[in-house]
Amino acid sequence: MYSHSHHGITAEHNGADMLVTAHSPGENPLSLATERAAELYGLLLMASDHDASGEDLGALSQETRESLLSLAGRLAHETQVLSELALLQGQPLQRD
Repeated sequence: MYSHSHHGITAEHNGADMLVTAHSPGENPLSLATERAAELYGLLLMASDHDASGEDLGALSQETRESLLSLAGRLAHETQVLSELALLQGQPLQRD
């Protein structure tokens, strides 16, 4: 197994498996879920603003569209997992 850490991120490579972890001192699952949700909201707002400006998202290259969708999917998945962890730890989800 190979492992490398830098600036709070650790990547471990073992055969076909890759594990990337982030060390977040002072954070809890709910605060990280909130952060990821805000990042996802910002990404979607940017895409919406781009579309509203008359620049069709379809005009972006397929690679760019796929990257945006992949990022949105990862952020949504991280938000879900962190929110579930917060519930398992007994941290109530706050609603506005």
